[in-house]
Amino acid sequence: MPLLAGLVLALDAACIVHALRARQPYYWFAIILGLPTIGAAIYFFSEILPDLAHSRAAREAASDLGRVIDPAREIREATGALRLSDTAENRKRLAEALYATERYDEARTLYETALEGAHANDPALMMGLARALFGLKDYGGGCDTLDRLRETNPDFESAEGHMLYARSREGTGDLEQAAVEFESLSAYCPGEEARCRYGILLQRLGQVDEARALFEAVVTSVETAPKTYFRAQRDWYQVAKSNLAG
Repeated sequence: MPLLAGLVLALDAACIVHALRARQPYYWFAIILGLPTIGAAIYFFSEILPDLAHSRAAREAASDLGRVIDPAREIREATGALRLSDTAENRKRLAEALYATERYDEARTLYETALEGAHANDPALMMGLARALFGLKDYGGGCDTLDRLRETNPDFESAEGHMLYARSREGTGDLEQAAVEFESLSAYCPGEEARCRYGILLQRLGQVDEARALFEAVVTSVETAPKTYFRAQRDWYQVAKSNLAG
């Protein structure tokens, strides 16, 4: 019995702490404290479990589950498809499977060989190549690829591509141009990643006050937004909070 009572208290305490950190309405505290165990269970399934489902770590864990069980399955299937039909689409499929398992060099080779003939300027293939080059830390090559993508596909728009370009520019050491790209991204890119990365870069450039203003804007945006947005942006919210505290 003492052990069970201790577990009940621990569960209630954990839910109270979570409610405080998540800035929950006061009625949750009344439910948790007024209905020991039952109240905490209701809170867990109503608030904590959805938080876990929406966290980036949970999403990544879920997406990696198949690879943990059989990490080579998609590679085997994509390799078989390519042997049956050597097309740009099948090369792209295998390259994506290799990229997902961090075999960036092999993925790069496949993307490069797929970017031929009628597919020489295919934006999806060029994006894939840029991702693989970023994984290889070939930031200059990634920038060149994305510059060519914009030149050959002037109507192509991608927030992901723009983010990759900004991060690649930062990787080359061209911090001033990277700042320009992150500033542009911050104006339209959904979520808080662009503003946080821009703030971190501004700190590197010695623009501390400007960076702090960005982090404060992120915190305010997340704290005043609907709970679903808070859940989706929790990781970047924590980045902003930690930079403000540092």
